[in-house]
Parts: sequence; C-alpha cells; structure tokens
Amino acid sequence: MLVVLILIASSMGIFAQRPSAPSSSMNRIEGRITDESNNGINDVYVELYDSFGGMVARQRSTGQGRFSFQGMSQGRYTISVKPFGTNLAEDSKEVEINNMISQMDTEVVDFRLHPDKRFRREDIGIVGTIYAQEVPDEARQLYESGVGRIESSPEKGLADLEKAVQLFPRYFNALAALGKAYVVRGKYVNGYPFLLRAIDVNARCADCYYSLSLAFYKLGQMAAAKKAVDATILLQPQVPAGFLLQGMIYRANNDLSGAEKALLTAKSLYKEPNAEVHWQLSLVYNRQNRNEEAANELEQYLKIKPDMKDAEKQNVRELIVKLRKSNKT
Repeated sequence: MLVVLILIASSMGIFAQRPSAPSSSMNRIEGRITDESNNGINDVYVELYDSFGGMVARQRSTGQGRFSFQGMSQGRYTISVKPFGTNLAEDSKEVEINNMISQMDTEVVDFRLHPDKRFRREDIGIVGTIYAQEVPDEARQLYESGVGRIESSPEKGLADLEKAVQLFPRYFNALAALGKAYVVRGKYVNGYPFLLRAIDVNARCADCYYSLSLAFYKLGQMAAAKKAVDATILLQPQVPAGFLLQGMIYRANNDLSGAEKALLTAKSLYKEPNAEVHWQLSLVYNRQNRNEEAANELEQYLKIKPDMKDAEKQNVRELIVKLRKSNKT
C-alpha cells in the first residue's frame, strides 16, 4: 500500500528559504584570508551560505584580508572565498553557531589560499581564461556596483549587472552573479540563461551548475536539471547540499535508487542531522513501498524540527501512523 506524503509546508521551496530571525544580533563569524606567504588578500569576495545552500550574505575582504559576518541565528553555515581576478583557488569551510554557552557566539575561520592548479598552460583550453579576462573599465565598475547593491537595492544591483553584461557579453563574474541572483530570488526563467552563458565561459563553475540545476528543477525541466546537478557533483563531490538536490531531482525523474544513494551520501556528509534529507528519504522509501523505513525517517524529521507548528507536527505524526499500519497489511 502506497501512502502519499503531503506536508503542509511543502519542501519544494526549501532552497529559497532564508535562516529564521537570529536569536542574538551578537553572533559573529570572522576571519582572515591570506596567501601562502601569509599576506592578507584584500578585495576578495566572501560568501556566507546556510545549510541548504542559500546565500545569506556577501562581502569583500578588507586591506588586511579580514572579513566579518554578524547577526546570524544558530545553525551550520558554509563560508566560501572566491578570489576572482587572481591565480588563487577558491576555498570553503563549514562553521557552526550553537549558542550553547552564551547568546554571543563568535567563530573565527581563517583561509590560506593556494595557487589554482588549473592555471597550468595545458589546462587553459578546459577552464578558459576567465581569471585573466581583460574587462572594460566601465563594465567592471558596473559589476562591482551591482554586487555591492544586490542585497540593499536588488533592482538597481540587477540592472547594473545586466549593463555590465551588455558591455562585455562574456564577462564571467557578471554572468554568474546575475544568474545566481535571479535564482536566489525565485526568478528562474530570468536566471538560467545567464548561468548557461557563464558556464560557456567557465565550464568548471560548480556553483553555476548548482544554481542552474535548481532553476531547471523549479521549472519542471527534470532532464536538464539532472545533467546540471550531475555536473555539480562532479566538480564539488564533498558538498552535501549538492547531493541533497541531486536526490530530489533523481526522485522527480523516477530514479529512486539513484535518489536514495544521493540522499544517503548527503546524510553522511552533513556534520549535523539535516531535516530535509530525512524528509526526502521518507518520500523515496514511500514510493518504494518501504513504509517502515519511511516512517523512521519521518520520526527523525520530527526530532530535528522542534520548531514546527502544532498542526504541522500533528500532520506528520498521522502520516507516521498510516505508514506503520500500511506496512503491516
């Protein structure tokens, strides 16, 4: 017997969510970015992502290579450093704000960036000349203005990025930023063409593929979403959010065994239990008539999400009961 799982707050929109309001404005994540000689690297983009892969904030490092995010709620975050315009490789690290000792949690995360091995002469044909692009000054200024205003004034920020692309159609940084900015805001139709163009310039942009796969997933283009998310995993095989999205897309493509494998991988990579992984696994197991396992996943889902509304909790509890009964019939 197949029991259809329906949750009041559909998980389909999970990647567009932002973290809940911070419990303390005093929480802080800060650090310093240096090269191999311990010199601070200024003007490097530093991005803060929540546990679902959604960008929370973005800034540029200071003259000493320092950065500081503050006001986030407790939870697990990923900091991604993107040294555009240099020969240094990107890097990312996970950090957790837990407020177990006090309401003011400060985490220090430092980065030492190393030369990007993809700059070897024999690799140029694969990765392109993206970091060595000669960008017209006007286009560069518009790009910098766009990314600087994208959070405080989205319409103006997006307009500046589009003007930068108009001036320099193969401007990778602007194409990638524009596509991802549209996807984060749920404007998938607007975003995916810019991401395709960005990937055409730099085929090794993992976060471009991730945003592209999410856009296609939301638009119901599952075959295209599968290709994009597979590329994401190939380029970034240690990022749990990529496997979570892969599991969701595989399930939508009726590849249940592939979905289970991807979700179990995501489950193993997350350092803390992830509610969405348990929810998605319950859907996969239910489709396979493995209802006892589906019920177990929902039990874990309830434990991880104590902040659910009472009506939502009751709905999930009823589903668990139905799943266990159906398993006995």
